Amino acid sequence: MNLKALTITIVFLLQIHFVYSQEKISVSINGADTYIETYSKSFGDELRLDKAYRLGPGALVTLKQGIKKALEWVKLNELHQKAFEKEICRFKVMDKEQYKFHGYVDQITSEIVLLFKGFEDGSFELMIKPYNSSYDTFIEFSDKEMLQNFDNLLNGRSANKEIDDIFN
Repeated sequence: MNLKALTITIVFLLQIHFVYSQEKISVSINGADTYIETYSKSFGDELRLDKAYRLGPGALVTLKQGIKKALEWVKLNELHQKAFEKEICRFKVMDKEQYKFHGYVDQITSEIVLLFKGFEDGSFELMIKPYNSSYDTFIEFSDKEMLQNFDNLLNGRSANKEIDDIFN
């Protein structure tokens, strides 16, 4: 199967209950372009688009490596139970609509950081957020299974293994 010729859109619902949490994340891979969109509930339980970013090939590789590192740190922090905060990686993204209109323009990209927080009880928080923003978060994880599901999406697999087994 050639991923460059095929668009893969896989969606999974998140069950995170933070004040500014995302209810749904969509990852779409189309050739060299990867689009990640977050949605939250609005009035009447309808989903509304919060943010949509385009990642280029280099940014996608960096994000995949960062998520892999975060999964390793989750296991380590479950074992060692340390309180710490550490940046894993940074990469550039572009607003999806601006990218569709202008194409890639480095001057209008945003730098995104993958920030890992470990807690003394072995739990964690992983934030994908704009660099130097103390309040704005693009995606937030505090559950190992959800983080693994996101990793699966980035690698072109479903968040649900049964779907991959049937439609492989």
